[in-house]
Amino acid sequence: MAGAPTLREKLDYLVQATGHTEAQIVAEAVEEGIGELYRKQVADAYLAGKLDRSQALAELGEDAVGDLDYARHAVEQDVSWGLGRG
Repeated sequence: MAGAPTLREKLDYLVQATGHTEAQIVAEAVEEGIGELYRKQVADAYLAGKLDRSQALAELGEDAVGDLDYARHAVEQDVSWGLGRG
């Protein structure tokens, strides 16, 4: 079994498969990566109480905020149970 493809192999594949230039692919990767980092930071801020729900909804959308609310509630329930209060 061959090892995981290197970054160069992945980039070469994307150039060949899409017909885009390396620069276009790298620019798209940077944009998508920054977008993902931004969404993660907004989610972290919301969960830490540094961002209110309406702001989180505007940035992340209803589904993502709903998932965060569900996860927070589940963790709170687990902690409460673990402390013998649930």
